[in-house]
Order: sequence, then C-alpha cells, then structure tokens
Amino acid sequence: MPSKDISRGDLLILLASMNVVIPEDTKMTAEQLSKRLGEAFDTAQQLSENLDSPTVDATTLPKWIPRKGETLFEVTQQGNLVEGFTGEMRQPKQGGMALKVDTFKEMRQSVLGIAYACDKGINEIFLRDANNRWAVFIKIMAAYEVKNEVPLFFFFYTELSSTSSEDLDEQIRETSSSGETMTLAISDLERRALLKLFSRNSKNIDHSVVKKAQNELTKTGLHPSFVLPLCPLNMRDLGKLTDPGCAVCGKKNTNRCVQCLMIAYCGKECQTADWPSHKEACKSVKGGTWQKMTLSPSALPFFSMLNARDTKFRGKGVNTHDAPPPDAHKGKMFLAKFQLPLSGLGDMLVYDRQRTFTLCWKPTSQPALYQEAARMIGHRMKFYRWMRRTGDYDFEICLDRAPPQDPVW
Repeated sequence: MPSKDISRGDLLILLASMNVVIPEDTKMTAEQLSKRLGEAFDTAQQLSENLDSPTVDATTLPKWIPRKGETLFEVTQQGNLVEGFTGEMRQPKQGGMALKVDTFKEMRQSVLGIAYACDKGINEIFLRDANNRWAVFIKIMAAYEVKNEVPLFFFFYTELSSTSSEDLDEQIRETSSSGETMTLAISDLERRALLKLFSRNSKNIDHSVVKKAQNELTKTGLHPSFVLPLCPLNMRDLGKLTDPGCAVCGKKNTNRCVQCLMIAYCGKECQTADWPSHKEACKSVKGGTWQKMTLSPSALPFFSMLNARDTKFRGKGVNTHDAPPPDAHKGKMFLAKFQLPLSGLGDMLVYDRQRTFTLCWKPTSQPALYQEAARMIGHRMKFYRWMRRTGDYDFEICLDRAPPQDPVW
C-alpha cells in the first residue's frame, strides 16, 4: 500500500483516536471516511478560526515572537479539562510501539516536537520507524503567528525509504545539512496520517510563496506545507463529525425518519429500502410520555457549565442574549443532551447536537421532573433525551424513552 493511502479500517481507527466514533458497520465508503478525516484535521487545527483566508501567504504573516517568556512548545500545548486531570499529553511518546487508537495523541506530540525544535533553533527533523525502513524529513522554514496568537509552522517535507542500493541512514546523511537535527520515532499509521495532513495543508499555500521558498532551497523533491497546533475536538465539533450519513448508502443525509428522527437517509429510496429493519427501533419512541418543561437563558458559573472536552481556547459558552434562540427544529422532535454541573447540583446544561441553542434547566423549574431526570442521569453526569419546542423557552421532553445508544457529542 502506498504511504499516502490509509485502509478503511485504519480510517475508522484514526477517526476514533480523535473521538470521532463512527460505527464499524457504517455504510460510508473509504473515500467518504477519508474526507471526514480531512475535515477532522482542519477542525483540530481550528483553521476557520485562526486563518483569515483559506489560502496561506506566509509573507504576509508576522514571525512568531514569544510573550511573557512563553516558548513555542508551551503555546502549542492546547488541551482540555479531561487531559488536564489525566495528564494524558504529559506521557512519553510511544513511537513505533504506539497503539493505533493513540495515533492522534502521537501526532499531537510530533507537532509539539516541531515546536520544541523551533525553540532550540533546530530546523531539520526526521520522523522515522524503528526498523530503518522509512522516514519523513521536515525542514522548518519559520514559525509565524496567525489569529488568536496561535503559531503556524511553515516547512518543507519529503519521504525517504531504504532501497537495495541505498540504506536509510545513508539517505538521511545526504538529506540533512551539517547543522543539528532531531529524530522522533513514529508508527506506520502515524506516518500515513501525518502525510495526509501535510498534503492537505499544502493545497492551502499561496503558489507565489511556494515558488519563492523553493528557489531558496538547494534540495529537490521537497513539498511545502504547514501545521498549526493540534487540539482535541470539542463536543460541538464531534456532533458534526460523528454523523454517519445515510443508513443505507453512507451519502450525506438530507432528512430523518419523520416518526422517530433517530435515523438519517439521503432520500426516499434508501428510507423505503431500510424500513423492514428499522421499523422496530422506530416504534421505540412511540408511546412515550411527553412532559412540559421550561428552560432558562441565564448564564451558568464558569466551572459549572464547562464541557470537559472543550479546548481551553475554544469554549462556546451559553446563550446570554435577551432574545430567545431561534427554533432551528421548527417544532419537530430532536435529540438533546442534558449535563449536570461538575458539583452534581444546580442548573443543568441543555443543548442540541448542532448547538443551535445552549440553555439551562433550573432545579426550581418543574422540580419533580428535574429530580427524576437527575436520578436517571446518576453518576454518568449526562444523558440524551428527545425534546420538542413549544415556545420561546418552553419545551416538552420524552423522559421515559432513551435513544438506542448515546451519541458522541
């Protein structure tokens, strides 16, 4: 398999390593999964938030300048509450011994390695396997600053592999300059994932910048690219990226079953074909009891409302506007997440998959219903239930009917 290719099974594992869990029996093709992985890479770098334009012109960006004694290594460490508690990113890089499910964490540590090299004045990095079969050479040109004081690492890269006439160590000696270099061990799946990331980012570089940079290099066969710090995906992002598509063909869904809204289809033909297998699950929400509830737009205290998987630089917050949020569901049934505060007491956070609204449920609003919901949530701190909107802040909840499985958002 060419190094740029990733098998369908490994695409699912890579996505799962980013917490984008898509069922193994999904109808999505390898091409569709590859596209989803690319979208996940864009989101992990927060490209839409950190770049003014999808095309990167390094000549217009300021060079990175340290602030308050911070190093590039420090500002590149972007994590969330879960990682802060577990110390997950402080664990040593596993390299070739890494499990496939840890590939995204390994990729983030490799990007941290690029930041560390910049701090130390090292501009050549070799990412290689333990058996001396291949390597990825990175020549760092500079670290620039984009929006939100985020660093962008601009570099050239190429693949090296041992041949019958020339072993890998000899190729490395020929490729590197006389300066200091850094070597990091990576797995084969991380290599394929990084090459996909670098290739994808290459397409966003201004051609004039590429030509100028190539003229300044003496080596050939190098490809321009860049990378921003890789962040864990927050729940809002996961809600978009875990959509498995049409239940029959995997294509982008355009509508859901109108009776239960639990399953999506690309059109009527696929929906009709799937009805024999879906009808039992469809009936599960029927017969449920709908109870009235009123939510509140009041902001919650910061630590009560914080989602443990939101990146520390990218929290979305709750609605603080005077006007009620728009009814994106047009009165139709939808799935919502109910999340207790970290203390286990107080206002409950409520939001839908797309975060079209983020409101809170106060214990004083329908107290008996609130207590029953809190009891059902228990130590899990969250659950998902069907809702429908009846007013500005008035809803109905089907408390006694849970979805077949909890989504990841």
